Amino acid sequence: MAAISKKEADAWDRALDAAAELADLIESSELEIGEYDLEELTIFLATHGHAVRSMLRHLKRTWP
Repeated sequence: MAAISKKEADAWDRALDAAAELADLIESSELEIGEYDLEELTIFLATHGHAVRSMLRHLKRTWP
């Protein structure tokens, strides 16, 4: 197992926390998605947060 720094471990913990929040949001919708796919999707989105923020930054309205 490769050693990681405390900074890297903390960053990974923050990504997992964000993924859990994304999973809660998605589960509150009417989307049908399997548990494994939901986990993979939310971890991907959390670890690519900078790109997601860039894509969504111009949204001014919350959609119903």
